[in-house]
Parts: sequence; structure tokens; C-alpha cells
Amino acid sequence: MAKPKPLILELGANGEVRLPDDALRALEVQPGEKLSLRIDTRHKAVRLERHVDDPWGEALKQKKQDGFEDILGAQKQRDQEASDLFDKRMKEAPKEKRRPEDDPDLWR
Repeated sequence: MAKPKPLILELGANGEVRLPDDALRALEVQPGEKLSLRIDTRHKAVRLERHVDDPWGEALKQKKQDGFEDILGAQKQRDQEASDLFDKRMKEAPKEKRRPEDDPDLWR
């Protein structure tokens, strides 16, 4: 598997770096939010991470997971739809006439 091509960024006059939209999406940040910067002087590398000031507020932003009651409600709805379909098909007349070989116990 080929390594992804590195993205080359230019430093601004004050040493500022503008991150591209792909990098912002990957870090799940928007302009104005904070990033944590870790510097590895041995390898001359920098690591950016999303910084979270308020973990409780961050948890409230996350998508709600399906709870047990939601799953049971969805299952109950599917069961009701299946039951309605079964009742509807039971009321319909059969498409073919029954033949004697369809009921082997008829002649016993």
C-alpha cells in the first residue's frame, strides 16, 4: 500500500500555518477551536491533536446512541408491519387451486 503524499504548507509572516479543509475535517475541528501541539525534537516532528476544554460539553455534542427502548420500539414496529402483511395475505384468495397431492393426509 502506497504512503499518502505529504501535504506541504507555507509558513506565514508570523510563523502561522493555515490548515486545509481536509486536515480540519480529519481532526474534527473548525476555525476558532483549539488544537494541542506536541513537538518531538528528536525526530523533528510535530503532532496536532484536537484539544477539548469541556469534556462534558463535548459529550453532549455527540450523536445520541440508540438506547434499549429505541431498539425495542423499532423491533415492535417491524413486528407490527409483518403481522399486518401476514393478515392481509391470509385474507386474499389463493392464486392456485389446491390439488389432492398438496394435502397427503387427506386420504388416510
